[in-house]
Amino acid sequence: MSPSSQLPGLIEVERKFVPGPDVEIKLCALGAKLLEEITFRDSYYDSPDLRLTLTDMWLRRRGDSWELKHPPQRGAKGLKGASTQYMELTSEDDIIGRVSEELGVPCPLNIESFGLNEFASFVTRRRRFLLPLAENSDSKVVVDLDEADFGFTVGEVEVLVKTQEEVENAFKKVEEICRLLGEYSGRHQSRAKCLCFSR
Repeated sequence: MSPSSQLPGLIEVERKFVPGPDVEIKLCALGAKLLEEITFRDSYYDSPDLRLTLTDMWLRRRGDSWELKHPPQRGAKGLKGASTQYMELTSEDDIIGRVSEELGVPCPLNIESFGLNEFASFVTRRRRFLLPLAENSDSKVVVDLDEADFGFTVGEVEVLVKTQEEVENAFKKVEEICRLLGEYSGRHQSRAKCLCFSR
């Protein structure tokens, strides 16, 4: 592994899919264990002229915590062919700095002081499953089944890896799991997202 391949956070490789009525039976047949069932509200924010979302930046509040997802390089889009890659900031100071830079305004004391508008808000019920590790693998495979309060349902298979070199194999693993679940569709794109955890 070259020094440049090691990233400061983890890379999350994921694919979304439409879950069928028997998806949990199929998960159990694969040896999956239910880790948790949680309910949370996501609220998304932007400026009146939508300057964040138009540059592929997504600022949301989940419960009491803020998160910001944006492409790794400024001016780029997260979508790269059939995959996407986003940085995820969870520290309020880091989020304030990045949003301030994008909006071209001085850094305020807190995120609320930007005066941004909420443009979407919904409650999600999530059931999270952990699949057993394959031999010679330390990658965690997680399947989330989400149902939003407006009736939309979606599943997501994700694998966490530590280096860019592991991403291609992780994509293959994610697609394999989707096929085993019987819910694979080429219309649902895989993506890689770099998770940057603050100190």
